[in-house]
Amino acid sequence: MLIALIGCVHVHEDSAEAIRTRAVAEVERGATPGLAVATVEGRTITVDVAGVAALADGRPVERDTAFLWFSITKLFTATAIMQLHERGELDIDAPIRDVLEDEWTLREPPGRPITARDLLCHRGGLGNPSVYDRAHPAGHAPATLAEQLADLSKAHGPRLRRRPGQHARYSNFGYLILGRMIERADPQGRDYAAYVRGEILEPLGMVHTDTRWTPQMLAHGALGHSRAKSMVTSMMVRVADPGVFGPTLDEWVTTVPFELEGAPYGGLIGTAGDLAIFLAAHINHGEWRGRQLLSPASVLAMQTPQTDNRGAELGYGLGWHTGRIDGERYFNHMGKGGGYRPAVRIWPARRYGVVILTNRTVYDPRPLTRSAPPRSRPKDAAG
Repeated sequence: MLIALIGCVHVHEDSAEAIRTRAVAEVERGATPGLAVATVEGRTITVDVAGVAALADGRPVERDTAFLWFSITKLFTATAIMQLHERGELDIDAPIRDVLEDEWTLREPPGRPITARDLLCHRGGLGNPSVYDRAHPAGHAPATLAEQLADLSKAHGPRLRRRPGQHARYSNFGYLILGRMIERADPQGRDYAAYVRGEILEPLGMVHTDTRWTPQMLAHGALGHSRAKSMVTSMMVRVADPGVFGPTLDEWVTTVPFELEGAPYGGLIGTAGDLAIFLAAHINHGEWRGRQLLSPASVLAMQTPQTDNRGAELGYGLGWHTGRIDGERYFNHMGKGGGYRPAVRIWPARRYGVVILTNRTVYDPRPLTRSAPPRSRPKDAAG
C-alpha cells in the first residue's frame, strides 16, 4: 500500500487566483528569493510577483522583471521550426542533411536518417555534451551558430549514442542543430535571434524578451541565486566562466547578468507576462490578438505525443514534454541553471496555462504547475 501511495499525483483544482496566492507564499516561506507567476485563462493573463530580484541590493521583483528562461527556449525553437515547415521552407520528416548539407557530420545508420521531428522529441540518438561553460557575462560577443555547431559536433563526435527512434534522451545539442536549421531555411537569411524576434516575439507583442540583456531588462533584471554548498552550485562554479558570478552572500552564490551562448536550447530572457502571451497563443490554436503565430494544425502537431520505433509514447510532443495526470493530458517544460528555475505548463482541455519564474536554482515548481482551475461546465448543464 505504501508503495502505491508514493508518487501518486493528482490535479489539484483551485482558482487561478488561489494558485497565484500559493506561488507568492513560496517567497514568504523562504523557498526562493523572488518569484513571478502568470496564469492564462483562455485569453485572460494575470501576473503576480513577490520577493526580491537580487539579495545583494534588495530590489523587488516587479511585473517587468526579466528572468533567464533556459530550456523553455526550446519551445520557441520548436515553434520556429513548425513555422518554416508549414511555409514549405523545410520538412520536419526529411533528412537534416537536406538543410545543413556539409555542416552535418553525424554518422547515421543505413536507411534511417535523422529528421527534425526526431530532434524535436529528443529521439535522434544524440548525446548531450556539457554546456555549462557556454554562459558568459552580458555583452559578451557570442560565436555564430555555425561555429557553435562545429564546436559541439567535434565535442560530440560522429558516433550516435543509440539508434534514432529507439529511445528519447534529452539533448541540448539537438536543439542547437534545430537552431542552425532555422538559419539555413529562413528565406531572409536571418540569424536565430533575429528570426525569433521577427517571427515570434514582435508579432505577439513580447517586448520584454530577447536573447540578450537589453538596457531596460538590465535595470529590472532578476539575478541568480544558488545555495553555496549544493552539488549543482559546486559543478557550476567549477565549469562556468568565472565572470558570471557575483558576490557570495552568507550561504548564497549569486550571479551577474549573463547570457547563454547556445540560444536555441536555452538563451531567452524575459518576463512572466511575456511568457504567458506565448502560452496563450498555443492555448488559443496559434492565435493571439489577431496574429496567427502558427496554424491550428501545427499547434496540434506540437501537442501530439510522439512515439518510438515500436509505437510506445516517449513523453514528448514536438518541443513539449507531455504526460497525463488523472487521465488528463498536459504539456510542460522547465529550465534550470545559473541561479534560476523557470517552468511552464498548459492544460489544453481547460484552456489554462501557468508560468513560474524564480531566481533560485534548486526549486520545485511542480506542485504549483500541477494545479489548475476546474473545468468549465457546458452552458446547457449549468444551474
